[in-house]
Amino acid sequence: MAANEVPPELVTLVEKMQTEYRDSEYDIAVALAEAHGPLTVEELADETGYTERTIKKRVGTLEEALRGDPLIDVDDDGGAELHPRLAEALREASA
Repeated sequence: MAANEVPPELVTLVEKMQTEYRDSEYDIAVALAEAHGPLTVEELADETGYTERTIKKRVGTLEEALRGDPLIDVDDDGGAELHPRLAEALREASA
């Protein structure tokens, strides 16, 4: 596998996210992927159009579904960042 190739298990995870996750969860994940770095709750709300309350709830759900680190890193204030490989898989899937 090439260094920048997305592992098949992440491709499968993104397919699952597209079909089984709430639209808001998937939209937040895509926004995080496109950001190429961490976003605050406020920034995610601006990017997605969802309320800060929804962002906080859905980031928590994503963290739980992705089993936290290493796929998603959420700080104490609710800001989040995806693992670079997961972000790449999401960008490829949403292109």
